[in-house]
Amino acid sequence: MLQNYLSQLITDMHEAKLRVPVSKVPEGVFDPDYQDELEASPDRRMSEWFGLETELFPLSEMLTAEELKLMADEFEELWGAYSFLPEFPDGLPSKRRYELMREYLDESCQHWPGGWRTNFTFCDYEPKNCPFGTEYCQCKDFPQD
Repeated sequence: MLQNYLSQLITDMHEAKLRVPVSKVPEGVFDPDYQDELEASPDRRMSEWFGLETELFPLSEMLTAEELKLMADEFEELWGAYSFLPEFPDGLPSKRRYELMREYLDESCQHWPGGWRTNFTFCDYEPKNCPFGTEYCQCKDFPQD
């Protein structure tokens, strides 16, 4: 039953990639008026950009390891279509990748069409609150101020 649901959800994710807002200027061309227009436009929840609400995505506990890998990979492709680039430590398990991207659907952000990319680090550089856990924390070895 869940397999059919995930298949439909993945289809919806693929369709969302076709709805990426298009830039008014060619990629690589700088137009200060267009940049001002984008900067003045309100941020939207990531789920609004995609047209897919958080509730549509099952909790990680409901998915098998294979389903978690599939969904995390599909999420990364969807994010990439909108030039949203999640930055994960090497080897971070699919379960945590999926959970973080699912949680971020409720975060507000701006989509910048025309080749600009938005990186999401997920980390606030506080090792004790690391969203990747102790094993995958990338900032635990940074000097602390």
